[in-house]
Amino acid sequence: MDSYVHGYQEREAERLGDQANTLSGLLHHDTRYPAGSKVLEAGCGVGAQTIILARNSPGASITSVDISPDSLGKARAAVESEGIANVTFRLANIFNLPFANESFDHVFLCFVLEHLRELERALQELRRVLKSGGSITVITDRPISTQRAWRRGRPSSASSSSRSAREGIR
Repeated sequence: MDSYVHGYQEREAERLGDQANTLSGLLHHDTRYPAGSKVLEAGCGVGAQTIILARNSPGASITSVDISPDSLGKARAAVESEGIANVTFRLANIFNLPFANESFDHVFLCFVLEHLRELERALQELRRVLKSGGSITVITDRPISTQRAWRRGRPSSASSSSRSAREGIR
């Protein structure tokens, strides 16, 4: 497992929570998923964004994954302390997700891609689990060219018209 660039100490968990709360209005003013939709949050970390997603989309079923068991434990505790019930957590690697093709209506990533060495590989895997006609929301603090990876990522049986994004994947 690659180490998270900022580390996994308690202070980092606090920083991520502060960041999510401070930027909530800017980043999530239009992040809402319809009731009944299945959402994958890839790289949920300590759950700072998870809480906002779940509150904004109470009728959606959110599956939040991360590669760090410690971060997942913190995310689970944070969600439980808020009384949120529409989130499930799963230990998973973004490069090898344990889901069938086209399992999710929407994919959400926030401040994840900039920490990955193999960006194309991650996007291809995310695209694999996204349903045709679904959307992907990518929030990042850096310009990342994703167009080539996105076009190559869809399994041949699915339509390439399914992409939609806030940033980068057009």
